[in-house]
Amino acid sequence: MNDRDRRILRLAVPSILTALSTPLIGIADTAMIGHLPEVAFMGAVSTANLIFNAIFWCLAFLRMGTTAMVAQYFGARDSRACAEILYRSLLLAVLMGLGIIATAPWIADAGFALAGGSAEVQYWGDRYFAIRVWEAPLALGVLTLNGFFLGTANALAPLWVTAVANMVNIGADYALIFGKWGAPELGVEGAAWASVLGNSAALVTGLLILLLRYRSYLLAWPRRIWDFRPMRRLLQTNAFLFGRTLCLQCAGFFMLGMVSRMGEAQLAANAVVLQVWGLASFGIDGFAHAAETLVGNSLGARLYAEARQLARRIIFWGFVVGSVFGLVYFIALEEIAALFTEHRQVIAHVSALYWYIALIQPLNAVVFVFDGILIGANDMAYMFKAMAVSAFAVFAPAALVFVFWLDLGLAGAWLAYNGLMLGRFFTLWPRYRSDAWLRSITSAEDAEEQR
Repeated sequence: MNDRDRRILRLAVPSILTALSTPLIGIADTAMIGHLPEVAFMGAVSTANLIFNAIFWCLAFLRMGTTAMVAQYFGARDSRACAEILYRSLLLAVLMGLGIIATAPWIADAGFALAGGSAEVQYWGDRYFAIRVWEAPLALGVLTLNGFFLGTANALAPLWVTAVANMVNIGADYALIFGKWGAPELGVEGAAWASVLGNSAALVTGLLILLLRYRSYLLAWPRRIWDFRPMRRLLQTNAFLFGRTLCLQCAGFFMLGMVSRMGEAQLAANAVVLQVWGLASFGIDGFAHAAETLVGNSLGARLYAEARQLARRIIFWGFVVGSVFGLVYFIALEEIAALFTEHRQVIAHVSALYWYIALIQPLNAVVFVFDGILIGANDMAYMFKAMAVSAFAVFAPAALVFVFWLDLGLAGAWLAYNGLMLGRFFTLWPRYRSDAWLRSITSAEDAEEQR
């Protein structure tokens, strides 16, 4: 193993552990709710979780944009610029979180109307949503802090933050859903309160790490927090990332809308598959996060050949890990589904999809690493265009063909989603092969100053 591989794994392994543990909040909710007597409870929590995922993923630019810009300034050894990005991003996170709370009734109405589902699913989902929405400023603040930590090549800090969140959430899930350890038995509502508690613990942990490890950065208060040029660059970066994620969420909601109308068993099976799919995705994201940091650091230092070599090696590692996930799902998807629920009809629907879930994983891995490379390069405009083409020119027509024309049901929906991943691969591959992404925002600033 050479020095380049060691640098990659030093960042990727903690990031993989962080990423693998990230979906544990949703997995814990799904698994524990899955052992309650009503199937509708699983559908309710799954639907509400998808709405929250749509919100937080659309606002995940607070993490990705912060990482992309901090990584390049960290590579250029400009600590003041790193701190300014952190402060501005945290301000945006707080404002957006408060905005989500203020508009929660309208978000819930629109989300559940789009998702569909039975009256019972919508009733319990709405009650879950009304409680969990209070975590919005907390979760967005955690995203921003983790983005800053990753940009400074600190992959252990997000691991600690996520580990604390998961331990608190899982313990609170057990106590509040089932009424253990002297807590009230709240069922679905208990799962929502557990998530709020988990995010509260995560934010406190992140702020403690910031105070203990980054004291010199905190003292570098921005001269003007709303300085037009850097704020414009931050907002432009975040706007393209928001558009990219919004396209992905449109595909996710379109898929949920189709599946929710197939029946409660199919909806519950889809919830399980989403957790399984997410587990692999978050695992590969560990290498994508390493790509964001290492490519960004190299470009900030203007080491363009090094950025290309690191990108090539991270793609290799991502493909290997994706293949391992694919093999596991090919062999044991039914057994994995049985860990989530005791309902045999739901398990049967999940196990019937093993071909569609397993074989696409190596390609998924390469796509996720492409994302990390282009985020590290701050090539957000191209990422937005590529995702828009994949979602609306590939996924949507495939869904119409496989679900509505050929009537393939849940299998057709996941065939269409595989089409989305193929579309992403064939739009991102040419960009990676070119040299258009090999550019530095720090060198662009120098050019502006010289003019």
